[in-house]
Amino acid sequence: MKPTQYLPLLCYSLTGAAAATSLSESTIDAAIRAGILPVRRHGNRTLILARDLERWLNSLPTVRPNAPPQLEGRRTGRPRKVISCVLSGAQS
Repeated sequence: MKPTQYLPLLCYSLTGAAAATSLSESTIDAAIRAGILPVRRHGNRTLILARDLERWLNSLPTVRPNAPPQLEGRRTGRPRKVISCVLSGAQS
């Protein structure tokens, strides 16, 4: 093995799983407490197997955007009130 090659991670800590998925530690912990993300224990360490983490992520619902692609990123909700004003004064 070359020194620049890395071994793939086999398991994650709670913090590592949160960092790897861009989710919060509390979200990962909630999935563990709900029993939908299995963990292993080694002494005091909580280990989340990479395959279990990937399986849990793949079980999450797929969301399709409601807005057409050209509107993605725009704010939704109540439209802003447009106020037009007329300058009074000298006319040319």
